[in-house]
Amino acid sequence: MKLLVYLHLAVKQRALQNDLQGALPGHDVNAVGRIGDFERLLADGVDAVLALPVVLGAYRLSPALQGQRGGSSEEHYSLVGVGSPPEPAKVQSVGALNLLGRDGTNNFVKSLLGVTPKIERVSKVEDLLPLLQMQLVEGILLPGRLFAELRSASKLALAPRELAKPVGLPAVATVTPGGAQLVQAVGKLPANVAKLVGVDSWR
Repeated sequence: MKLLVYLHLAVKQRALQNDLQGALPGHDVNAVGRIGDFERLLADGVDAVLALPVVLGAYRLSPALQGQRGGSSEEHYSLVGVGSPPEPAKVQSVGALNLLGRDGTNNFVKSLLGVTPKIERVSKVEDLLPLLQMQLVEGILLPGRLFAELRSASKLALAPRELAKPVGLPAVATVTPGGAQLVQAVGKLPANVAKLVGVDSWR
């Protein structure tokens, strides 16, 4: 069975793929971080997809297994600036992970901020920080759980503001009937691998 993983995390895609592959013997795991690679592999044919619900929904896929952390299936994103937290309603330029291409990512950012600033899209979590360092944006948008790692990698006085609207945690959707096997297998992932994905349990 083929599992396609499309998540933006602090770890490298290759490391994520290797850890998931090791925990899912007998299955074929492909982890990507670019929307173009995701669309290409999805079109080539996979049995299940592990991604954020907002991504699954954009491709008419429904979660069969929902990740949870601390008893919740959702998390909050933070808008991070330098010196002081940016005002979501006033920010004019934002760095964001390229979740869904230009239009989809713009809509996602607007749903969180309530406004549509100029958006600089990047494909990797580590590419967000340079946008602030070079003063290309007023703030960057990322899951709150990734802020500690971002702060430890920077000498900037980073200041986060948690946003009100929650975002669904990673989930698994089946693409073929065989994907049900992968849903069962992902639901039994070791705790350390599930944590890598950003969850501590599944339901």
